[in-house]
Amino acid sequence: MMVDGSLPRRAAALRAAMLAGCMAAAAALSIGVDAFAQPAAALSEAPGRKAVQPDDIMGLTDVTGAEISPDGRHVLYVTQPTIATSRPTRSEIWIVASDGKSPARRLTRASMLDGSPQWSPDGRTIAFLSNRPDTGAPGTPGDGTLPVPTGSDQTDPSGELRTDTAARPASSRQLWLVSADGSGERRLTDLDRDIGRFRWSPDGRSIAFLAPDAPSESAKADRAAKRDGIIEDAPRNLSRLWVFDLASRDARRLAVADRDITDLSWSPDGRRLAVRAAPTTGLNDLFYHSELLILDAKSGAVERKLFDTVFSTASWSPDGSQVAFTAPGEGTIGIRAFVADVDNGAARELGTTLDGTIRQLEWSRDNRKLLARVVVHSRDVLFSADAVTGLFRPLVKFGGRIGAFAEAHDGSIAIAGSQPDRAADVWVYRGGKLRRLTELNPQMREWRLGKVEEVSWASSRDGRPIYGVLITPPAYRAGIPVKTVVLAHGGPHETWTAAWQGSWIDWGQMLASHGYAVLLPNPRGSAGQGNEFARAVKDGWGTNDYQDVADGVDMLVARKIADPSRLGIGGWSYGGFMSAWAVTHDTRFKAAIVGAALTDQVSAAVSTDTPDFITAYFGVPPSGNARMDASSPLRMIDRVTTPVLVLHGQEDRRVPITQGLGFYRGLRLLGKEAMMVSYPREPHRIVEPQHQTDIQRRVLTWFDDHL
Repeated sequence: MMVDGSLPRRAAALRAAMLAGCMAAAAALSIGVDAFAQPAAALSEAPGRKAVQPDDIMGLTDVTGAEISPDGRHVLYVTQPTIATSRPTRSEIWIVASDGKSPARRLTRASMLDGSPQWSPDGRTIAFLSNRPDTGAPGTPGDGTLPVPTGSDQTDPSGELRTDTAARPASSRQLWLVSADGSGERRLTDLDRDIGRFRWSPDGRSIAFLAPDAPSESAKADRAAKRDGIIEDAPRNLSRLWVFDLASRDARRLAVADRDITDLSWSPDGRRLAVRAAPTTGLNDLFYHSELLILDAKSGAVERKLFDTVFSTASWSPDGSQVAFTAPGEGTIGIRAFVADVDNGAARELGTTLDGTIRQLEWSRDNRKLLARVVVHSRDVLFSADAVTGLFRPLVKFGGRIGAFAEAHDGSIAIAGSQPDRAADVWVYRGGKLRRLTELNPQMREWRLGKVEEVSWASSRDGRPIYGVLITPPAYRAGIPVKTVVLAHGGPHETWTAAWQGSWIDWGQMLASHGYAVLLPNPRGSAGQGNEFARAVKDGWGTNDYQDVADGVDMLVARKIADPSRLGIGGWSYGGFMSAWAVTHDTRFKAAIVGAALTDQVSAAVSTDTPDFITAYFGVPPSGNARMDASSPLRMIDRVTTPVLVLHGQEDRRVPITQGLGFYRGLRLLGKEAMMVSYPREPHRIVEPQHQTDIQRRVLTWFDDHL
């Protein structure tokens, strides 16, 4: 941790702030959709409600996934105790009736990481992943358990999977089964390494899953002797495709030479598998060099490379003749959606004129209909799309952020997501109506929340409409300007939505609850207005995009919402870049928070774990150096007059900590007011709860001190 010791007043305030707050208890129960249907504005102004503290945010229960049963009668979902974290300390699988007439119940019994539940095709059994401690080797044939053959912890030349039970650590994720009524939990696999994604075969007789090969004896010896130097970008620990036969309890490997398999899907007849495959396990290859391959499900032979670079695996049409998927836009900027013929490889793009960004594309119940999750301006909408005409029709205007959805045979759709006054819940859409099935965070009814609304303004550059989200503080009175913070999102190809804004990385409702107006803009470069809009920052971060942000601030000042003498700005990742850019180009802000920010694009391009990301916008060094330098706040730190708080994870490989250190130390060398806090062990997305809490407390204290 690095702190500017010349700021005793702020340090004292920070210590006081860190003593505040109490951990809110998370709960899970099922209610009808209208039971607590007060609007957020009414809730926020009710007397006696409490201001939202960082510990309250940390006490929120999050939801991931929504898997509806084939008959549409039940929905599976997974809860975790910390919202928006990528490494929860535990997760639990729950099941709830889709008619909302009975309370949700916890399906699994362990208190570790249970997740990724999937219904069997007949809806009687659920497969899931768990890292629960070993309770003994899987049972013998005839007792209902389904073991993998045990042996020498090697993959023999025939491809049969061998495992050593004693060698497997308790923390590895294994496949388990449980009946839909919660009985008969049993482990299927017994590997010494994690299982990744998996899928039931259409006939329910097999499960295909992903797992790396076992390390060789020589590799184990090298690791034990610390002969463990790593050749950067070399293939290692490749994830392989296996097919587990439930009757024989045998697993066979379908090897794809020199490829890391990251996702898979079965054809409806079970004869083929579509896989997403990359040359290495590196994140750069996952994002920008993943192919879509069609395999023979019996031999594993590659029948066809269907597409060069994809973001998702294939969703098969019911007749198995076509697949739908998403892929990078031109120059890997943006997202495109395609439908391709499996046999001849002919692909056609969908949604080219759609005023939005397609995030997910799934085939529906007939060969012509697809479901698409689309961010439109600042809202998530579920569309029905015609695979032949390409026509998109809004189906579910959710009024929040859709995290996941799944469709049953009867057309019912389960949705997991958030709304402005609901951090995480599960809904079902049926017969044209949306019904909420859970209330995972009832304590939120006691919080003083800000009013959330979608706003827009005209660009001063070309008149184009720019969209964003505005949160006004509780009991806000129109016409009386208040202290205001601009929060910039990551990406740049990301979007703020009119949904719940509260986590370690989203500070909107916490700030609003403490009297701030908060603007969350979606400037050029964002998702939500098509790929041309996303590409508008190519060759120049901080130019077109920041002007859109500044125009939004001017709009709030003109509407007498924002007090121009009390403005702050902050963000994480690309949002941190935008904050750093703002203070090097604009003197209106009185406080700034620069979180995990790219501040020097040339050095970032050659040190990040995703070099294709930066070079897609600027070109490769040295030809792109001039453009990178022109978009590097570090080159302009002499202009800064704003107090800056820099936050960064010490193990960040996406945006190496030298990016934050360079900006901080440059400011200090020039005698400017700055503080930096670095977090040990943390990657780009902060994962440890104590650090997540600390970030929120420092954010609130920094803005309170200066605004």
